[in-house]
Amino acid sequence: MKTACAAVVLLSLFSVSQPASLACEVLLQPVDQLQDIQGTWYFVAVSSSYCWVVTVLNTLGAPSLQIDFTSTSKSNVYDMNLKMKIAGQCENNTDKVFLETDGISTADSNGPKTNEKCLLLRTSCADCLILKDDNSPASILLMLSRKPTVTDAELKEFEAQADCLNLYKPQVLNTDHDCSSYNTTMDSSQFEREFPERIKNMFSGIFTCVTDKVLYYPRTVLGWAQSAWDSLW
Repeated sequence: MKTACAAVVLLSLFSVSQPASLACEVLLQPVDQLQDIQGTWYFVAVSSSYCWVVTVLNTLGAPSLQIDFTSTSKSNVYDMNLKMKIAGQCENNTDKVFLETDGISTADSNGPKTNEKCLLLRTSCADCLILKDDNSPASILLMLSRKPTVTDAELKEFEAQADCLNLYKPQVLNTDHDCSSYNTTMDSSQFEREFPERIKNMFSGIFTCVTDKVLYYPRTVLGWAQSAWDSLW
């Protein structure tokens, strides 16, 4: 009887795992129509294949980022102004990008400069862009929104997309984008006071993101097993 029950549990686990792969097929589909990117977009969350990269940056610098896209006289070529506030200081960086149906690439005044592009993935968030970048050593998934924050449901969907790509749990970025008044030089005494706490948070964040990834699948399997076992009685 125990053997039969175990077999049922295993079959149940197998059947439960199938919808997950089907869901990933939907979540990882590239967009199929040209997006309206003109205007301001805020970086909401980021996921990566190396969790320590984002964790170190997020805990030590607490960055907030936004992008302004402005159309040009050239079709599908946009001026891009990246605004970043990190450790209380603000920086601007300008470039050109070329918009395609399924992605964005760097550009010059004549069109795309490279075949490498960030893919645009589908999302149910009407005011969001999901960008998948595999052109750097670390795979990166970005969530941008026309609003500084998104709903819990929208963030959950983004987490599911990151999980489908086998990336670490997304980290939400700082929402302080105010650069109207700031010091051009950081207060060194304030930085020295905050540094020990930031270092502690950095190591705590790295530990959390690693253990979340390592323990995710055992927790998932145990949850499926428990559900399958409960359904037998």
